Amino acid sequence: MKIKINDEFYDLSNYYPLLFTVIFIVILFQYSFSSIEAIFYDMRIKYDLVSTQQDNIVVIYMDEDSDEYLGEKYPYTYASHARMIKRLNQDKPAIINYISTLNEPESDTDIENLNYFETAIEDFTSHGGMFRFGSEMDAWGELKPPRDLQNIGYSLALINIDNFFAKDDVARRAILNISGESTLHVWTASQYRKLHGGQAIDVNNLFGAYYVREADAFFAMFPYFSNPSDGKHNIKEIPFHRVLVGNFPEKTFKDKIVLIAPKYLSNPSNYVLTPFDKDELKAPKAIVHAQIIEALIQNKTILAVPRWVSYVLALVLGLFLSLVISRVKPTTGLLVTFMTIAGVFIIGHLLFSLFGLWIYLTHLILTIFVVYYIWVPFRAIAEYQTRFAIQEETKILKKVESLKQNFISLMSHDLKTPVAKIAGMADVLIQKNRGTPELVNGLHSIINSTKDLNKYITSILDLTKIESQNLTLNKGNKDINQLIETVTNGLKFEASAKQIAVILDLSPLYPIEIDPNLMVRVFHNLVENAIKYSGEGTQITIKTWDDAQWVYVKISDNGRGIPPEDLGYIFDKFYRVKNESTHSIKGTGLGLYLVKYFVELHGGQISVQSTLGKGTSFEIKLKNA
Repeated sequence: MKIKINDEFYDLSNYYPLLFTVIFIVILFQYSFSSIEAIFYDMRIKYDLVSTQQDNIVVIYMDEDSDEYLGEKYPYTYASHARMIKRLNQDKPAIINYISTLNEPESDTDIENLNYFETAIEDFTSHGGMFRFGSEMDAWGELKPPRDLQNIGYSLALINIDNFFAKDDVARRAILNISGESTLHVWTASQYRKLHGGQAIDVNNLFGAYYVREADAFFAMFPYFSNPSDGKHNIKEIPFHRVLVGNFPEKTFKDKIVLIAPKYLSNPSNYVLTPFDKDELKAPKAIVHAQIIEALIQNKTILAVPRWVSYVLALVLGLFLSLVISRVKPTTGLLVTFMTIAGVFIIGHLLFSLFGLWIYLTHLILTIFVVYYIWVPFRAIAEYQTRFAIQEETKILKKVESLKQNFISLMSHDLKTPVAKIAGMADVLIQKNRGTPELVNGLHSIINSTKDLNKYITSILDLTKIESQNLTLNKGNKDINQLIETVTNGLKFEASAKQIAVILDLSPLYPIEIDPNLMVRVFHNLVENAIKYSGEGTQITIKTWDDAQWVYVKISDNGRGIPPEDLGYIFDKFYRVKNESTHSIKGTGLGLYLVKYFVELHGGQISVQSTLGKGTSFEIKLKNA
């Protein structure tokens, strides 16, 4: 389809791929592809080589081994918890978080031990320590500490699982604040930061924090500093019963945040899915709590870049790739596509790891594939059409070339016979009319013209053989010097007619393998040209020598020389130097072309040097073998 604008026609079909590209990219924007983006997000979490875990937190866990050792069942007696606080108080931790569901006392003994536990906590806080219960939620609401302990302080300690983004129940974001109340993670990180001279966390200004009205809560995406699965993380863990009996190195808890939480293999609710293990519950909640607190301490939360930024980048990237792929070969387009995908992943990963910026990659990657799968077929079709046109054109050119060669060959062969007859008749007439000088001179002129015509026909026949690749070498071992002497002897008359001295400086040479007939024509052409284009009384020098690799032949004259602007073209087919001094000299423009071809056919080389007004020098190199 073509349209006319300002008297010019434009083919709109060239813009179809671009139009389809834009349409498909816009269609992509209508879908979130959250499941795919979750894969890319988790890859950045898993392969974050920049974030480092600091030694701020120690986890004390209650499990089946502690149950067996203590002879108690979770959540243990208040007497055991009181002994735990007293034992920790000896090592002076900075903060203790109790993320454990404690039962209301049921007996006088329980009440007495609860008071003992409360006294131990008050003793810990009176010496500068900070204590906080972490509460959880179930279907009936918040699971608060026992009433008598609530005055100590408690905050929600929830692990948010993904039911909003990829909906795969993986823990990727932290809850910061619910209905205006800070969570245990924010409270603990704020207190720890203030102990070290920092500022408390303001969730309204926290990097990457955002508010969800339906939940009346602030959230933020957080990184994992290590794989939180059992046995793979970098956070210190000690069983509850070992701490209770003092079986731990001194200063293990000093100035640290201590998290006390259950980790029962038999209880799946103590574990959570993470980006490292999305199909199996391997990460203890206690370790994930520690990772969230560490992220808040280091202010390493993640900012989700608005989707419209990804849309703009996808559109720009799509247009850029369309321009590139439309101008290169399909194979190059594939390479560019893979390099662009790699570049997008690398840049996205660096922004995530270094600056905490989460750019939505899915639309960018899908845009690259859309561009590739739209443009490459169009390019392939265009390449095929071009290749087909070239093939058809080549077929036609071959037919024309074949017709031309056949015509030239036929004409040349057919011309040789009448030319020979003309020369023969002229020679007979000379013999019969020797008494008529004017007639004899005219007949000699006819004979000379037939010789020139014969040379031209021979050159055309050689050219036909070259272009049809039918020219073969008939090699034999020959002495180059002998061939040169044969040529110079044959041109003595022409040289003496212009009083040109031909000087031979021939070094002794071993015979080399050449086609003597072709090389005689090479030397004859160069020497004859030197005679033609040199003035009267000039000198031509022919010099030969050799080395281990080459045999050299240098033919020099001190004639007119060749203009610099013509020097680069003298070996071209049918090229002749056009000026006043050479206008009257006969030639076909094929001599030097054939000379170069014959030399190179022998694996040799030919070069020329010329200075206008001083002369020209041709140097031939033939293999010394």
